[in-house]
Amino acid sequence: MVVKKKRLDELKINEAFLLSYPPRPELGEELKKQLFDFPLIVINKKNEIISGIDFYHYFKAQKEAGEIDVLQGDFTIKEALFLNFNLKNKFFGLNLYEKLIFVKKIGNLAGKPEIYAKTDLDINLNRELLDKLEYVSGSEFKEILIKERVTLKSALMLCDFEKEDRKCLLDLFAAVYFSTSQQLKILEMTEEILFRDKISAADMFKKLKIGEYFKAEKPQKKILDEIFKHRFPVYSKKELEWKRAINDLHLPGNVKISHYPFFEKKQVDVHIALQDPVELKKIVSRIKT
Repeated sequence: MVVKKKRLDELKINEAFLLSYPPRPELGEELKKQLFDFPLIVINKKNEIISGIDFYHYFKAQKEAGEIDVLQGDFTIKEALFLNFNLKNKFFGLNLYEKLIFVKKIGNLAGKPEIYAKTDLDINLNRELLDKLEYVSGSEFKEILIKERVTLKSALMLCDFEKEDRKCLLDLFAAVYFSTSQQLKILEMTEEILFRDKISAADMFKKLKIGEYFKAEKPQKKILDEIFKHRFPVYSKKELEWKRAINDLHLPGNVKISHYPFFEKKQVDVHIALQDPVELKKIVSRIKT
């Protein structure tokens, strides 16, 4: 590679090399300060931008930029993609959508061992991902993956829902932040409810008034509780009765009582927090008598 001076209007954008979604020119100024006069854009022999599209947009916004220094070299598409991924990952990191686009573009050029050897990609390139890659990297998932409001595992599960049901769930995850485990619980329970009740996600959300919780305090818990109660009505009723019965006992603060999961056994566990072993002896003695 050699350093050359180029006018911005000489540089070309080729979609084949792009990994910036969305472009973030605002990052250019800070990095320019850190790297001083080091070239921030890499191009090939055709003047196509290999890496540094964010800086291209940054310089373009600086109307007085004129000529800029660039690094120019002779790259294959595979070399260009690896270079772009590694430079972008080093300076900024990549969002989930960008990682999927990289996998999509490099997939026919390199195998899994080479991809893992030449990058720090933290995505499991398993059969499910590769089978659903075209779909999950499409426009329907783009914004929510860019904002990383769903995990990759959740996105792959969402691919199995009908389009309208998927839209409701995507809108839910866009409106309220859920942890990884919460997302999976919502998807699993929703899938079971839709199959059991033969209804749409929109009808289910309307029935449970899910939209009313979007701006509530701790909306995650409220939404999960409502879906859980609808998925397990008998268990939820027993759980409510259990809590009332325990409250009626007026237990001291150091005593906790729990039931067997889903009341599958008529068994209760009693936990007593004691500071003095002498108290334990007294309790054991009372139990024996």
